[in-house]
Amino acid sequence: MLDLIEAHLPTATQARKKSDVQIGFVLYDAIAVRGSYDDYGNGSWGFGVLLGGDASVSKVLGQKLSIRSTRDEVRVALEAIDRYARLRLGPEFLAAYAAANGG
Repeated sequence: MLDLIEAHLPTATQARKKSDVQIGFVLYDAIAVRGSYDDYGNGSWGFGVLLGGDASVSKVLGQKLSIRSTRDEVRVALEAIDRYARLRLGPEFLAAYAAANGG
């Protein structure tokens, strides 16, 4: 899963395996994301964007981030998380982030 995140989210930092069933990463040095593996019979990943405290969301911009069983479903969830993060951070922050990171 970490390889898939690295391949599709080049702005993901601090990506790490927290346990056999949980990963975490940070987008644009600003948005924390948690991924969990659940075996509901066929095995699936679910993602949550952490909002602070104990709050998180598992659906962003109408896109469900949970029960993603295939690589393509995971990619769609990662793309939705990236779009959500970019919209929340705004163009000024993203420009400063790109300038600071050679992009």
